Amino acid sequence: MKSTINVNIGGQSFVVDEDAYHVLSTYLESWEINLSGDSGKREILDDMEARIAELFLERVKIPGQVVTLSMVEEVITIMGKPDQAGSFDEGSRTHTGKPYRRMYRDPDNRFLGGVCSGMGLYWRVDPIIFRLVFILAFFTFFSGVILYLLLWIAIPKAVTPAQKLEMRGEPITVENIRRAVANEFNEIFSKKQ
Repeated sequence: MKSTINVNIGGQSFVVDEDAYHVLSTYLESWEINLSGDSGKREILDDMEARIAELFLERVKIPGQVVTLSMVEEVITIMGKPDQAGSFDEGSRTHTGKPYRRMYRDPDNRFLGGVCSGMGLYWRVDPIIFRLVFILAFFTFFSGVILYLLLWIAIPKAVTPAQKLEMRGEPITVENIRRAVANEFNEIFSKKQ
């Protein structure tokens, strides 16, 4: 007979096998130690937990299902281990599953609300094409403004580094989250100077 533990991971509640809990706890602690000198440590760890919760939700089919050791090991393989961080180039990384692409409004390359830029990233098309389509629709039936506003409301804005990776179709690994947070900090510091 095994014990289970109720845990909160990334704002989601899970029932975790005791062995799986210890492995997951050790994994997160090792990342916390690895990131100790990183200025975006808290944001990286929060994004990691959110991604781990998403991966567990994909594997837990019914409410109350126990997260097992094999599920935790699979998630750790997807996320990557601290000792692998920065030790190999992007081409040699192995990920289980394909990167998931999701449509978000792009706040970094926006003209108005980031709708066209986000759609361009999602469909891998230059956002200028979408901007021209909306402008043409505006002058023909004024429907471009209405459609743009509806999409602005319906499409969520990419706020976190994990969402921005997802928007670009990059795998959401700890190393990619770390790189995205570092890029954001560099952009902020370069704007201040």
